[in-house]
Amino acid sequence: MFLYTTPLENDTAKKRREEIERKKRDEEARREEMELDYLAPFLARIGDPGQMTSEIAHQLRDDCLDDLKQRLIDMANLIQGRFEKETQQLQWKQNWYQQNQTTMTKEEEEEYVSYCSEAMFRIHILEERLIRHKELAPQKYVALESRLRSDNRLAEFLN
Repeated sequence: MFLYTTPLENDTAKKRREEIERKKRDEEARREEMELDYLAPFLARIGDPGQMTSEIAHQLRDDCLDDLKQRLIDMANLIQGRFEKETQQLQWKQNWYQQNQTTMTKEEEEEYVSYCSEAMFRIHILEERLIRHKELAPQKYVALESRLRSDNRLAEFLN
């Protein structure tokens, strides 16, 4: 079945589609801007001041850097905690094996070897993640510090 529409209906529908697409693009741009605005949560905490002062700019910078530093520390502690937990579990399993190896079946021994292999893999991955995190953390800090110094809202007060 074919529906005939008039040129006016086509034009109206086209304008409506274009308006919807424009609103969608605008909303997406606003969302991206909010995601990239690393100062937004800190500005919200102090009530988004109308006039920026040197004191406020320095406080925003310090709060932003302190927050990043704390998040980096928390992540390192999380990875370290997981590493230690995996290591302790492997150690417990190895002690268990030492005590029970003479009475174990071939299947239990294979399960033990498989467990150890998987645990060693997880421990290695966690160790690599921790090393990488420790290497990248200072770089992330310096990068944020640089972004804050060049931010239009703070630049004249921080340089």
